[in-house]
Amino acid sequence: MESGQDWHTESYKGMEVHVTALPHERDSSRWDYTVRIAQPGDDSTSESELTAESGDDADYPTRDAAVEAGFIKGYTMIDELLS
Repeated sequence: MESGQDWHTESYKGMEVHVTALPHERDSSRWDYTVRIAQPGDDSTSESELTAESGDDADYPTRDAAVEAGFIKGYTMIDELLS
């Protein structure tokens, strides 16, 4: 990932969910997200084994909407990991 991205972090079930929103590749008025799941205290820019991206079929109208969707995806990933 590029440095300088605006990462948002929340704790969830003993893990940290890191989310950043990026302008969509083909439409700068739409947004995508990237999610990283890490152990508490790990740097959000470090490589993570658990990552997700919104992809071309799930873009969002605002940066905040993309971040919110990213956290929902991150929580779902953790729930699946722990089940």
